[in-house]
Amino acid sequence: MAGTRGIARFRGEQLNNKLLRNQHFDEANKIAEKYIDLQFHNHREILEDTKIDVFVQVNGKAVAGSTQLDVSGDIGTRAVSTGDKVEGVLLTEKVQLRVTGTDSPIGDSDSDVVYGRLEESKGSYLLRFYSVEGGKEQPYTFAAKADKIDYRFVIRTNLSVIPPDTIIRGGSGFVEGATDAKAYMNLVQLMKDVYGSTGRLDNDGNPNLEVSIQDQLSREVQDRKDADQAIQDRLASAAGAQLIGVATDSNYSGVTLQAALSNVAKRLKSSEELMNGISDRDADSASGYFKAGDYGNAEGRILDLEKAADAAFKALSVKVGTIEAAAEEEVFEAAGGESEYTLKKGKAKDKTVRLAINGQLQTPGINFTYIKDEGGLITGFNFTPDTLKVVENVPDVLFIQYQKAE
Repeated sequence: MAGTRGIARFRGEQLNNKLLRNQHFDEANKIAEKYIDLQFHNHREILEDTKIDVFVQVNGKAVAGSTQLDVSGDIGTRAVSTGDKVEGVLLTEKVQLRVTGTDSPIGDSDSDVVYGRLEESKGSYLLRFYSVEGGKEQPYTFAAKADKIDYRFVIRTNLSVIPPDTIIRGGSGFVEGATDAKAYMNLVQLMKDVYGSTGRLDNDGNPNLEVSIQDQLSREVQDRKDADQAIQDRLASAAGAQLIGVATDSNYSGVTLQAALSNVAKRLKSSEELMNGISDRDADSASGYFKAGDYGNAEGRILDLEKAADAAFKALSVKVGTIEAAAEEEVFEAAGGESEYTLKKGKAKDKTVRLAINGQLQTPGINFTYIKDEGGLITGFNFTPDTLKVVENVPDVLFIQYQKAE
């Protein structure tokens, strides 16, 4: 009867519990989502594992005269993030500051942006203020009349708890949204350079200058040209000499700049001709002290004159000293055996010496000879072959008179 009962089929009760396995499904023909009932909102661990950094903003903080604020109450019990997967406050990120209720950055004395940095100690948070001075980060102190500020710091959280406005405003963004603080401060600096310290950014579309910068530059160029031409005209005029201070100088006859320069040129040429004429001598001087020759320039000629004059004056000085020397005398008792005697009080001029031995005047060249230096001055006497003696305890006595040479 097999052919009368049709094809054999599985009934549901024939399938045991937990019988289906991966190999029972066709990978090329997936099961449609409509046949699977997944509760995605019950699986937030996926979002919690995905970390994200967002801003947290605090408004209306008084900072007048302050360099720091205790913000422990604002940050609350949040811990410090210590890694990419650790939620908490990021101390490594700058804290952005704005004037309360605006998107206006706060600038220091030279328009650098003022910012903050968070510090944590035992659960307490301190917000310190800084700006860049001279290329380095320096502490910043708010003025005594500074407005209140809004600030925002960065925390690391996860996708399951981020605020709904995170994408459009960065998480409690500032009032006007994403203003580039650096660009803003550059505009302030440029405005101050153009308008001066009293300038302002009013953003009303109307010019703040009565004359545009382009027109001012064009006018300045033309004014400079006119002023330069006026100076040239005055220098070329009869009063031109007054511009360089020569009009009242009696040494100049010119009343124009060119005439004054011509006066100077003539004086220089005359001086050059005079100097060239004294650079050499055609013949010796009558006295023979100054010799003919070409000394190259006036200085060489003067040096030659000085050299010759120095030699003549020195020789004259020696002669005058010889003439003016005082009379001198010496007495000497012999010890016996002396064949020479040297004057003790100085040199003697030639032909001025009188020498007596034991009261008897001696004759030069017969009883003795003179001892002289290289200049011919007498320095002593030579008795050779005789010698001075002591006879019966009575010594020979020399008595000498002479005119000192020096």
